[in-house]
Amino acid sequence: MQFPVERALPLAACAAIAVTALSAVPATAATTTIHRDNATGAPYAGNWQISTVGPLNFSITFLGAKVTATCEDAKLNGTVTAAGAGTLATGSVGACTASTGQTSPAITFENLQDVGGQVTYAPVQGGRDGTLAVTGNLNFKLEGEILGRVRTCYYGFRTGNSEGASFDIYNGDNPQRPVPSSNDVQGTLANITLVRLPGSDWLCGSNGTGSGQAVARGETVSGSGVFDQRLYVTS
Repeated sequence: MQFPVERALPLAACAAIAVTALSAVPATAATTTIHRDNATGAPYAGNWQISTVGPLNFSITFLGAKVTATCEDAKLNGTVTAAGAGTLATGSVGACTASTGQTSPAITFENLQDVGGQVTYAPVQGGRDGTLAVTGNLNFKLEGEILGRVRTCYYGFRTGNSEGASFDIYNGDNPQRPVPSSNDVQGTLANITLVRLPGSDWLCGSNGTGSGQAVARGETVSGSGVFDQRLYVTS
C-alpha cells in the first residue's frame, strides 16, 4: 500500500503511538496484583484490551518543517496475568488527519506477541499508582510514496534517552487520574519519541513526539470478547 508523504508521516507516528501507549511493562520491584473491580476484588487473569480515550496527537519533522496530526481511537488486545505480566496480539488505529489537511486510513497491527512486559505497582503519594514500560521489538517498517517514488522508513521508540516507552498509571479511584470521567485503570502517554532508524530513506520524516491517554479493561465473562471488566492494581 502506498501513501503520499502527508499520509505516510501520520501513519508512521500513529503506529508508534499505538504500540507505545498501549503496551504493558516490565517490573523488577514490588509485588503486583491485578484485581477485578477494586482493591479487594478477586485477582484477574485473562484477555484484556487497552484503548485510547480521546485522540492521539503527534508531531514529526519533514524536510525541516513540523507536521502535526490527530488520530482516532486505538485499541490493542492481548492477555494479562494476575501478577501483571502482559502480552499483546492484535491492535488497530483509526484514521489520522495531518496539519497539511491530508489523511491516512485506519490501520491494523498483527503479530504483536513479542511486545509485552508487566504492570508494576509503584505508588507515589499524591500521584500515580504504578508504571507501565514497554518490552519487545518496537521497531516497525513503513513504505510510502514520497516525491513520486516508494520509500522505505524504519522507526523505533524512546523515552528520554532509553529505548522503549514508559508512563505512569492510575487506578480508577485515584483523584489524580488523567481521565476523571472514567473509573478504569488508566495512563497518560507523554514524552515519547519516535526515532527514525538507520536504513531509512533520507526523505523519511525524522524524529517526532506523541501524546495520548488510555484505559485498560478485562472481560467479565472470559472469552466473550466484551471488555467491560474494571481492573485495579495493588501490591
